[in-house]
Amino acid sequence: MKVFILALDGLEYNLVLKWKLKNLIQKKFGWFRVGDEYKIQKSTTSVPYTPIVWTSFLTGVHPSIHGIKRLYTYGKFFEFVRNLPLIRSVKGKRKIFQKLGVRYRLVNKKDLANKTIFDVVTPSIAVYFVCYNNPTWLWRKIQKVAQGLGKRYSIEDLDAVIWEGYRIRKSEVFRRLDDNWVLFGAYFEIADRMGHLHIAKRPLKLMKVYLELNRLAGELKKRLPDDIVFLIISDHGMEVSEDGVSGNHSERAFYSFNVNEDWEPKDFTDYYPKILEWINR
Repeated sequence: MKVFILALDGLEYNLVLKWKLKNLIQKKFGWFRVGDEYKIQKSTTSVPYTPIVWTSFLTGVHPSIHGIKRLYTYGKFFEFVRNLPLIRSVKGKRKIFQKLGVRYRLVNKKDLANKTIFDVVTPSIAVYFVCYNNPTWLWRKIQKVAQGLGKRYSIEDLDAVIWEGYRIRKSEVFRRLDDNWVLFGAYFEIADRMGHLHIAKRPLKLMKVYLELNRLAGELKKRLPDDIVFLIISDHGMEVSEDGVSGNHSERAFYSFNVNEDWEPKDFTDYYPKILEWINR
């Protein structure tokens, strides 16, 4: 049996229900609490952190085993250098590296010590999947605007580049759908990015994102055969942050699938064996 994974970073369970997004709500759906091992400290609270979560999903092992704690890397040698006791406390290391011509890149499959679900199942397709093959150029394109917000760029500029990134991802997904695959993974980050920006002050802008993701799920279902498992998951949800201005990661990890099963995930490591079970039926 084939499995299609629609990975929606930051998709909030409560908002899916609130806006009655029927293509995201399938035969079995719900959420589970993100465990403390998947969190980092942010301000006065600890929150789920994207690379920790998705690496566990990809590899089926806990963070204590896979060891991925950051979204980007400078490569093994420079990561070793920057973590030396004498270097670790030096401020401005990123600028120093830039002057040396060393640029960070997003963590990818080369940085993972454990085989991922896409490596074990063949043939597989992963489109711009975080911590596997997410393109650094696209990340930098959005980050350039995000980091210049309020200076060189406006909220409208950031909205536009995030939507552009979404369209690039969507186009690549539909381009690859007719290729040969047993497992297909499509990753979208727009709910997370727009959640941080708009959940507190501009909820209608965020609702537009959720309605589009609901349409996306519907379009994919029309293109895909009926006899596949369509799995929709998030790494965490989104809620209004303590400052009341922006969004912060919630502990609710959304899941939804289109088959009748008594099974439901309790942890991100649960997906790996279940996907293999579905495929081997």
